[in-house]
Amino acid sequence: MVQIFIASISGYLSLHFFNALPPYWFLLLIIVIGAILFIVYRSLIFICFSLAIFWVVFDANQYINNIDNIPINSTNVTIDVSISTLFNENIPSEYFEVKVLNLHSANVDFVSPLQLMVFWKDAPRLKQGQIWRLPVRLSRIVGRVNQAGFDREQYALSRSIHGRAVVIGGKLLPTRLSSSISLRQQWLDSVTPLLKNTRHQSYLTALTFGLREGLEAQDWIDLRDSGLAHLLAISGLHIGLAMLIGWWFGYLLRLCLPQTGYWSWLPLLCGLLFAFGYAWLAGFSLPTIRALLMCLIVGVLRITAINWRPWQILLATLSLCLLWDPFVSYSAGFWLSFGAVIIFLMMVIIGNSPALADLPWQQRWYQHLKQLCKVQGYLLLLMLPMQWWWFGGVSLAAPLTNLMAVPWLSVITVPLVLIGVITVWWPGLSALFWGLADVSLMPVLHIAAWSNGAWMMLPASITPLLVIITVITVVWPLLPLVYFRWLYMSIIFIVLSWWWKQHHNNHSSPMWTITVLDVGHGLAILIEKQQRVFIYDTGNAWDEKSIAQSVIEPILAYKGISAVDGLVLSHSDNDHAGGSDYLIQRYQPLKKYSSDQRDGFSTCVMGQKWQWQGLEFTVKWPPTTAIRATNSDSCVIHVQALGGKGPRVLLTGDIDAKSELVMLTQAQTEQADIIVVPHHGSSTSSTQTLLDNIQPSVAIVSIGYFNPWGLPSAAVKRRYQANNIDWISTQDSGQVTITIHQNNYQIKQQRYHYSQAWYRPQWLALK
Repeated sequence: MVQIFIASISGYLSLHFFNALPPYWFLLLIIVIGAILFIVYRSLIFICFSLAIFWVVFDANQYINNIDNIPINSTNVTIDVSISTLFNENIPSEYFEVKVLNLHSANVDFVSPLQLMVFWKDAPRLKQGQIWRLPVRLSRIVGRVNQAGFDREQYALSRSIHGRAVVIGGKLLPTRLSSSISLRQQWLDSVTPLLKNTRHQSYLTALTFGLREGLEAQDWIDLRDSGLAHLLAISGLHIGLAMLIGWWFGYLLRLCLPQTGYWSWLPLLCGLLFAFGYAWLAGFSLPTIRALLMCLIVGVLRITAINWRPWQILLATLSLCLLWDPFVSYSAGFWLSFGAVIIFLMMVIIGNSPALADLPWQQRWYQHLKQLCKVQGYLLLLMLPMQWWWFGGVSLAAPLTNLMAVPWLSVITVPLVLIGVITVWWPGLSALFWGLADVSLMPVLHIAAWSNGAWMMLPASITPLLVIITVITVVWPLLPLVYFRWLYMSIIFIVLSWWWKQHHNNHSSPMWTITVLDVGHGLAILIEKQQRVFIYDTGNAWDEKSIAQSVIEPILAYKGISAVDGLVLSHSDNDHAGGSDYLIQRYQPLKKYSSDQRDGFSTCVMGQKWQWQGLEFTVKWPPTTAIRATNSDSCVIHVQALGGKGPRVLLTGDIDAKSELVMLTQAQTEQADIIVVPHHGSSTSSTQTLLDNIQPSVAIVSIGYFNPWGLPSAAVKRRYQANNIDWISTQDSGQVTITIHQNNYQIKQQRYHYSQAWYRPQWLALK
């Protein structure tokens, strides 16, 4: 049985290794081979493995087929949808998920219901379960693909979302076809008025319904830094508590009933009912499904008197989760949830705690506390690789905060929340328990606030160290140091040798690197040398977020860069300078240049030069500064190694055709091997005169799909290609990294060299 589970899990997870989905004939061949091996060796391992691969590839093909049925370019259609998202009436939301029931368009077809992420500005009050007819602009999902940061395409896959839609105005207005709402939405609507006067309404809503939209930016920072984000939402631990409370309720109820065999399973059934109800309130999120499946398996084993070990239950749960939804393994919650359980079970297996029954109560308490501290320490060390992989860092305060917060929330807050949601039919009693739950959150949130700043970003360069720490932590109890000292000394010697080679063998190291980030419509460029960075433009800013925060900061942390030496803002437009305030506040760059008049900035005007890390920056435009720099005032900079060595780069901002011609007549013309295309490939820039004078061999344009201006211009793209200039676009390639050596350069495109996967939009390469 264990081998079957392991084979099935391996088959499900094999989806992560496909850059393109294999054809069905290949899968059928694998199944035939598995069947032959079963007949010969009487082993189900190969047949289970092949069937699991067939199942996940079939699901993946269905997912891709539905995406392929959505037009490549944004299309105006009318759709009938059922709203899937749960809404809190006190928290307006412009984004929500829907299931498409009908598409009123001959150009779009689908096999299984499409799931879309919808944007509706100034939407009326929506409810889960309502059916609406919406005029929308339908499009496929194309996310930003960089070395680090949020991956929209992978997120959409993890939630089985096929596309996005924007509700548009026009002759046809949105129409509500059905006002019926889901029972879960009705329950939330009944609870919401009772939480009106509570101080921590958003946290209580998250603990009850898994609805986190009410948490503000500072709340997320506190939860991240303290390592408590997993607690202040419905987690597997809370489902276990619900099961325990239900069991005790069933036990007390059984005492009131006739003592016959008919009621012997009442505590277990009540526990499962409570666990199922709580998971349903949470919308059956991954941690709740995992915990609920474990509870169900334990219940079935108990009823059938079958004895399974804990790790067998875990393997069965993992296999069932992947069978139900193969794409769930593309979410952080999957790995963190199961990872924590695996670590806990591993400690139970290798642990050798003394028998506590014969010890005095002081010693028993000491042993319990020691075990809790040990669990937190192991979780910190063994979860390091996963925390870094998904979030780029780790909370150093997590062991201490969890040691204090987990018992408090488990014993006090969660039971109060459960009683509050169960007694909603009695508003006065329910409001009392909600008030108590609100007060009980205060010490936990004080702990979270106290941990502010405990989050440590980890660079990619320490990945081998994280793996070594994890391996040693696991191996240490099995291979004690006293008997295997030479093994550990050998490992240390190998690691130190590798580190010395990496840091002292620089004969083939690049002179410098320029990285054009994938920021959608906008521009952000990193110029790096010897772990130091100069930044040209910062991309967009919107609401409380910016490209500087969501893209630049994660990439700098990934590279292990904690300081910014300089910043150049080409001009004042939001898509170029929107993130400047955040970046300046976060990194406080020593040198700042701008073509407009900004406090604390040096002027960026024609003829100005400065040197940095052996590179020379020469300003080619504008001739004077402006109060507010527009496209024509963009700061154009020529970058090359000192002494005219190596390839040359021209950064152009949004300079227009008139400025290009004046610049070529007033400034000394210098050729460039690499040019960042002016104004995102607009037809108002990139004149033939500019190309004749600069004579680049590569042109890189920073642009995003579905921009309202239809950029880049097809005529401009043809102009570059007619001049035998390689055209590279971030909308197709994602982040573009140019590694410049003494006499040549090498270009890497993130989508095609590092981030290939079967779910990435394959049609981008055809554009």
